[in-house]
Amino acid sequence: MKGEQMKTLKDWIVPWLYTSREYNVGILDKAMDTPEIARLMLNENPIQPSEKVIEAVVESLRHGNWYPDSFLRLRTKIGKMYGLGPDNVALANGSSDTIDAMMRLFLHPGDEFMLSTPTFELFPPRAELCNAKVVSIPVREDDLQYDVDAMLNAINDRTKLILIINPNNPTGVYIEDEDLIRFCETGVPLCIDEAYLDYNPDKPSKASLIEKYPQVFLSVTFSKAYGFCGIRFGFVLGTEEMIAAFNRMFLPWNVSRMAGAAAEAIIDNPDEVKAKVEHNNKWMAVFKEELENLGLKPYPANGNYMLIDGTMTGKTTAEILKAALDDKIYLKKIGELHGKTGYFRVTPGTDEENERFMKFIRAYFG
Repeated sequence: MKGEQMKTLKDWIVPWLYTSREYNVGILDKAMDTPEIARLMLNENPIQPSEKVIEAVVESLRHGNWYPDSFLRLRTKIGKMYGLGPDNVALANGSSDTIDAMMRLFLHPGDEFMLSTPTFELFPPRAELCNAKVVSIPVREDDLQYDVDAMLNAINDRTKLILIINPNNPTGVYIEDEDLIRFCETGVPLCIDEAYLDYNPDKPSKASLIEKYPQVFLSVTFSKAYGFCGIRFGFVLGTEEMIAAFNRMFLPWNVSRMAGAAAEAIIDNPDEVKAKVEHNNKWMAVFKEELENLGLKPYPANGNYMLIDGTMTGKTTAEILKAALDDKIYLKKIGELHGKTGYFRVTPGTDEENERFMKFIRAYFG
């Protein structure tokens, strides 16, 4: 307007964009440029997709000029895996798609999103981008388990969404069934994230809870045990009303024809996932034994990652990660827990990469 100073772009953008935390993926660029360094920091699956998956993706490309449909056949197959119907399944572009959608679905400016820390770093920034408050309740100091009482006591009228990752990343611990029910009984929308459940064949999904507790929904991804980090595929499980809400919040065509074809192909070939899980769990047992022999403390390995307590060595997390990088190994940085440094996380890689990690820890901590 005449006589007024022209507004800058920042003046037009929602102000909370600049106060929210940023999720930095710069390490991926570094890792891509240095393939000789073992990628043991990102909870990726080291085993590439099978030829059956690749063939399905290639075949789907023949109709890459068509928009995707609703994937009814795929949703039906996923539903059967959990004793549910196709209308209890909403497809997502990996769990990051679900994380973004659930924040926009439940959080108004000023609302509260509750989670336990440490956890996957993407959750808080997406809540903050809704101008919501993130309520972080630290895990218990003795066993790094969810501090259930502290979380329940922090619930108030502004609490609009609660997150439980089961098993938790990066601690690897499970929440007890009776404690999970206590969260369900609050009536507050509850996301149960089962990203790593497939590494535990003896642990059933909590999908049955949605029948009794309609405000509960599950987030599942194929990035981990299925090895689809780059393909991007996941889904939400919930009541038909919950799924209808998620489908309205998701962008149309958020899942490509290629991702859908890959997902259906691997569901039809469960032995592929079984082999990937067995590779991971074999090395987790080897890591645990070696780390304990060296005097370090590994936490429960219920996913494709292991949180390691090296505080007793007197070495800081930064020192450990630098030494590993000098040996051409990327490890995951874990911030201070209860004021202590020396924690780090490792993800099993290929056999050669795992042997390299074993050699490193023996030399560095032995």
